[in-house]
Amino acid sequence: MTFMKKIVFFSLLSIGSFISKAQSDLTLYNMQPIPQRISVNPAFTPDCKWYLGMPGLSSVDFNFNSNAFQFKEISTSLVPSRTSGKYTVDVTKLSDVLNNGAFVNLGVNVELLNFGFRVRKSMFSFSATEKIKSRVGIPKDFLKLALEGNGGDNIGYDFNFNFGLDVLHTRELALGYSRTFLNDKLTVGGRVKYVLGLNVINTAKNDIVFTTNDRSFGYTVTADVEVNASTPFLDSTLMAEQQLTALVNNGNNGFGVDLGAKFNLTDKISLSASVVDLGVIKWQNSTSNIKSRNPGASFDYNGVDVRDYLGYSVDASAGFAALQDTILDVFALDTSSNSFSTGLLGEFYLGGNFNLTKRHNAGILFYGSFNNKQFFPAVTLSWNSKIGRVLAVSASYSVMRGSYVNAGVGMGLNLGPEQFYFVTDNILGAFSGNVKNISARFGWNHTIGRKKWEAQQKG
Repeated sequence: MTFMKKIVFFSLLSIGSFISKAQSDLTLYNMQPIPQRISVNPAFTPDCKWYLGMPGLSSVDFNFNSNAFQFKEISTSLVPSRTSGKYTVDVTKLSDVLNNGAFVNLGVNVELLNFGFRVRKSMFSFSATEKIKSRVGIPKDFLKLALEGNGGDNIGYDFNFNFGLDVLHTRELALGYSRTFLNDKLTVGGRVKYVLGLNVINTAKNDIVFTTNDRSFGYTVTADVEVNASTPFLDSTLMAEQQLTALVNNGNNGFGVDLGAKFNLTDKISLSASVVDLGVIKWQNSTSNIKSRNPGASFDYNGVDVRDYLGYSVDASAGFAALQDTILDVFALDTSSNSFSTGLLGEFYLGGNFNLTKRHNAGILFYGSFNNKQFFPAVTLSWNSKIGRVLAVSASYSVMRGSYVNAGVGMGLNLGPEQFYFVTDNILGAFSGNVKNISARFGWNHTIGRKKWEAQQKG
């Protein structure tokens, strides 16, 4: 049994993993002193001559987002086993929140290296970042079948098992450049990225309909499944040396681009816009593909007797593998090892700022992203202030993905050349798990030339 088959098996029969991605940069977008703003708009430049992020500590970013689950609900539904120490999912604790289906996003981004410097009207930057982006979609009919069964009123009911499982793990090397024009009214910037694909699970199609026949009481299944994966680092069949090699050079190469601009309409009003993570990765190494042999075709399914594969088997793992093979055969799935491509899950920002004074401004931000043919918008209002040369603070309120309780804060502390910052789009999530959105980004930068830059701006 290959690693890929295991992925598909659990995608078909369980809710899978809660490793996914969410957006956390809505508050960061308007925090001018923080160099990491370049990642959301390459036209933004920090108020210093040059900066160096502390390796591995310049930006650590964690995100959780769901349209139905609260973070606490997921954590409490994972029940540890008293004997094995492993965790199982208590479906009864999750049933109430899945009336209309759900998706769960969780992401982690870590900057390995980041630096930038100015040359007159130009800004150059470089960064190396480890990124995990993914999404899990859970259909409402999954728990309906698990809790109610397929008998009684559910005879003849079409259970739709349209699970979504998408994971993208990459290492990104980005080279950025920006320049001011029109007497510093217009700033245009861009970043070119080389992307090393480390692991991916991409569910292109997963449409499964399960129906109990009201006459024969047999099962009819309609399946249209297509899953592509490249998981050399997670594949237990590979030697440790091969797994480590895959983290450095595995042949899964891609390229991307970020584009951004900022324009000062007046001394008080400025507009900005950006599109980030436009690109594609070509996966050629350790690839696996599973696709329905007859997409959309219906077939009768009478179930399997697990006793034929488990319990009586001398090798329990072998028996379990045989069970997986049987179920995959029933679903008429073909396997291959062809190359495939995936996108970088692009995002866009559109912002406006009103400067009340040189140190205080109000901002509005529109955000959007696409995933699995779905659009995920967000709107953020923010207040941003500089308190002397030491402290910068931001406060924000966001509406995103059906959640209306998102109060964000940001702080940048300059202690001489050392800059420490913390940003979150929902401060409530830092103290309570009873929220649908949790995000936190923090980091440490070494900055030089802030006084000189401020003097040039005044002059």
